[in-house]
Amino acid sequence: MSVTTILINAPSGADGNRSKLSDEDIDALLVSENITNAVPQLSGKMQVTGGDNSYQSNIVGTTSGFTDIANIEMSNGEFFTQEDEDDHTKVVVIGATVAEELYGDRNAKVVGEDIMVGKKQFEIVGVAEYKGGSIGPTSVDDSVIMPYSSAYRYALGKSGKFNLNVQAADVDVLDLAMEDAGNILRKEHNIRVGMTDDFRLRDMGANVQSAKDSARTMSLLLGSVGFIVLLVGGIGIMNVMHIIVKERTKEIGIRKAIGAKRIYILLQFLFEAIILSAFGALVGIIIATGLFYLLQGYGLDIAFVWWSYLLSIFFTVAIGVFFGYYPALSASRLKPIDTLRYE
Repeated sequence: MSVTTILINAPSGADGNRSKLSDEDIDALLVSENITNAVPQLSGKMQVTGGDNSYQSNIVGTTSGFTDIANIEMSNGEFFTQEDEDDHTKVVVIGATVAEELYGDRNAKVVGEDIMVGKKQFEIVGVAEYKGGSIGPTSVDDSVIMPYSSAYRYALGKSGKFNLNVQAADVDVLDLAMEDAGNILRKEHNIRVGMTDDFRLRDMGANVQSAKDSARTMSLLLGSVGFIVLLVGGIGIMNVMHIIVKERTKEIGIRKAIGAKRIYILLQFLFEAIILSAFGALVGIIIATGLFYLLQGYGLDIAFVWWSYLLSIFFTVAIGVFFGYYPALSASRLKPIDTLRYE
């Protein structure tokens, strides 16, 4: 669904009063210049049977305008029409998951075949393309979609959960559309100031923003973990280089005694630190590549980013230089007399 979609559902009103939200509110909502479309949705769970299989599916009763709001495209057949809604026709559009469960193929050629919804027989007029995602709590792929009047009369009746799907004219007027929807529904339902609303408004843009905030938090968390790992690894390199300098103190003294300059000693140990960190990068890349193909073999959708290899090498070498510099500097500052006496 687009970020301009507004979901209006009907929870129990204040003091346990039943919500007055219904399909009769649609005409009133469309009066607002900030609202371009509004369709009812009656939903519930029922057993459906097609071919030789049965499946517990979502049942969605709505109108033909639902395709625009839910961005539904058809792989086979077509969506039902307003005429089907007016005539209470027993026709359905099945989602990709339902088609796969009943007929073994999410793009099954089953237009014209009959399907049992509960104890009623319906004709399949279309199969929706696989979509992913959901409309509020309802997944299109896992749904059998039929005209609203047919869903109420032959399938769900009063037991179905009712809500409205509203489309704002533009993302810039989304807040105004929500405000208009709230004011219109309060007027239609005779809800006075101070009374509790018998409906609830929720926009998909808020869900998108919430997802972005969660992704940003996760990125910061993983970045912090990566920073700590680099810090611990760098401290490890520094400790190893300190040990190497201690073990080769006499060697340093001999080299200085025969004319080695401080810069040569510094570069020697700094280069060793770089080799140590680069070797760690190579091992990490090999393990990461192996994990990539392993997880991909389990069907996980993982993107391969080639420049991440270069970035990994750059960071690990930079860590080697940063944490290896102090031990190398300490080695270059050792005095020949002290180093030759060192045991």
